[in-house]
Amino acid sequence: MKPEENLKKEILRNVPLFSEMDVSHLNEISEIGRIEQFKKNQHIFLENDYYRGFYIVLKGNIKVYRISAEGKEYILHLRKPPQLFADVPLFEEGGNYPANAQALEDSLLLFISKEEFAGLIRKNPSIAFKMLAGFAKRMRQMTKKMEEISTKEVSNRLAGFIIEEIEKNGSIKLKEPFLCLTISKATVAAYLGTITETLSRAFKKLQEENIIVVNGKKIFVKDLKKLKQLAG
Repeated sequence: MKPEENLKKEILRNVPLFSEMDVSHLNEISEIGRIEQFKKNQHIFLENDYYRGFYIVLKGNIKVYRISAEGKEYILHLRKPPQLFADVPLFEEGGNYPANAQALEDSLLLFISKEEFAGLIRKNPSIAFKMLAGFAKRMRQMTKKMEEISTKEVSNRLAGFIIEEIEKNGSIKLKEPFLCLTISKATVAAYLGTITETLSRAFKKLQEENIIVVNGKKIFVKDLKKLKQLAG
């Protein structure tokens, strides 16, 4: 078996949307999946492109965003393995992609065709029921993010972002958790619903309070308890 085939099966086991599925269902999804490569800054799709299917990140980092009428970029999601994106229009008739998606670094994605996945669900209706819990979780995450942007200060949002990242990379269990930013501060700012200058002030505030230390692209957490309190 090719290394990519092993990788996609391993990733599928950890996709939250498929967390309730058994091995046979995951194997069927793996069989209809097609691996695609994207270079850094390459677009996967653009807003209003015809909807062909959804993607699962095997390697890399994907930005899902929209551009306002005033030309401002709003980042909806930052997706890393084993996360998926573009799944929301899956069950719409003749829909389009509601946002843009761009690779922030060289990335390897698993593409699942809408037509083939619909055929799989018709054959195994239980797959759709097992996905409902995953969709509900995604909706809660989106609602939480919107609430944070509208009610929390940037330093609180930044604290939440750092917590989220060290949980993902597993370093939260270490004595001194850390993360390495693989994206620009402008991208982080847009994801947090602010601008780079304000984000820089938030970083400075957390450093002055000895909660974090920033060394280039690496961020070390000195006081996890205070960081969690800030994140709320």
